[in-house]
Amino acid sequence: MDYLLYAVLGILGLLLFLILIAVVRTFFLKSKVIEKQPISISNDEKLKYAQGLSELIQFKTIASKTEQDQTLFTEMQTKMKELFPSVFTTMEIKIFEGGSLLACWKGKNKSAEPLILMAHQDVVPAPIEGWIHDPFAGVIVGNEVFGRGSFDTKCTLYAFFQAAEELISEGFIPETDVYLASSSDEEISGMGAEKTVEYLKEKGVHPKLVLDEGGAIVEGSLPSSNRPIALIGVIEKGYVNIRVKAKSSGGHSSTPPKNTPIGRLSFFISDIEKQFPLKTKMIPEVQNLFQTAAPTMSFPFRLLFGNLWLFKGLLTWLLPKINPYGRAMLSTTIAYTMMKGSDAENVIPNEAYILLNCRTHPIQGIDSTFQTLNRIAKKYNCECEIMEGREASPIVNVNGDAYQAVIRSIKAIFPDVLISPYVILGGTDARHYTAITDAALRFSPVRVTNQDLKKMHGINESVSIDALAEAVVFYKHLIQEFH
Repeated sequence: MDYLLYAVLGILGLLLFLILIAVVRTFFLKSKVIEKQPISISNDEKLKYAQGLSELIQFKTIASKTEQDQTLFTEMQTKMKELFPSVFTTMEIKIFEGGSLLACWKGKNKSAEPLILMAHQDVVPAPIEGWIHDPFAGVIVGNEVFGRGSFDTKCTLYAFFQAAEELISEGFIPETDVYLASSSDEEISGMGAEKTVEYLKEKGVHPKLVLDEGGAIVEGSLPSSNRPIALIGVIEKGYVNIRVKAKSSGGHSSTPPKNTPIGRLSFFISDIEKQFPLKTKMIPEVQNLFQTAAPTMSFPFRLLFGNLWLFKGLLTWLLPKINPYGRAMLSTTIAYTMMKGSDAENVIPNEAYILLNCRTHPIQGIDSTFQTLNRIAKKYNCECEIMEGREASPIVNVNGDAYQAVIRSIKAIFPDVLISPYVILGGTDARHYTAITDAALRFSPVRVTNQDLKKMHGINESVSIDALAEAVVFYKHLIQEFH
């Protein structure tokens, strides 16, 4: 008995010693705030950029699965020819059916692998209710450009076209071919990017770097962090829609039996809600983000996130339980998005179903997710069926030349920000480009806050004029320094 007591005391002593080490280490683990450096662009030039973006916003290029009108995109591209005349006279332009666009700027070195910069032309709908300005007026107020697509993603579309326009006007010729790619149906997971990739594959194009939307330069990305972090998406989660069905012989609602289809589906959902059944793991890319942000946090968060050698297991267990974002970073997620039972209020359904939209994590793909959920469904005499899906993207090598090229440009233009790899929770066009490159990165060089991100696909979407100007400068640097 004494030995057991000594063992317990020994373990407690060791734990207290390790916590003491972590506390002492945390006092020294503190990042100083670096002041944001103003870019050397005149206010007149910034206003010119803002007005150019405003003009693009005014085209209602709303993506539609049923009534896609290419005229909307043709009209905007006509305006782009006015805004970027050197681009459209210097580059080879390819317009695909549906309105997706690809511009090729020939470089000096024909054997060098090219650079592709991406942003989509289409936007989601924007009902005017709740907006302080017409969402398609491109209103400029103070330091903001308001409108649907101002951030997602007409700002970056404008920025890299403007960057190329200025470089061409200055007589610059890139070392390698540079492509400017823009689909017209990203918001509806359309075929524009896929057609573009097929075209490039036929031409034997294998890009060194593809840079699409995804992460951004986010202020307040993690609790109490006092420095913006450039989040470079190196992984894009996949998805799978799984339909879970329960059947019965039906009947009249006046004499309901036990275990009706809806009842069994409810037990299935309750089972998952009580005990999350999928794998949870902190992969290196997520760990890197936490470690990067830790020195900028207040003491309690700095203690936890800055000492993952001690608290990694605790955080992996705790974060998914207290925060949906924490769950999404560490696991495949499960969302119940649709359901159907009887067509009449007094009829017990012969069949009922729920639809699960699962965003698959690299640690657990479609097949493993399906098998896990199907085992639970069978406990309640339900059955699962995969409707559609795609696996998570390959992970980009953060030590590779392409990732390092992006880092160099971030450090040059945004010296005050931290940099970290990032897991993209939604879907982007970049996933199609993994067929022709090992380095499809998701990063928009635009400063935003968490509040700005909440406006994306919501009301009062906007981007700051200073952020737009910085994005132009970033793309100019990346094009000039690439290879």
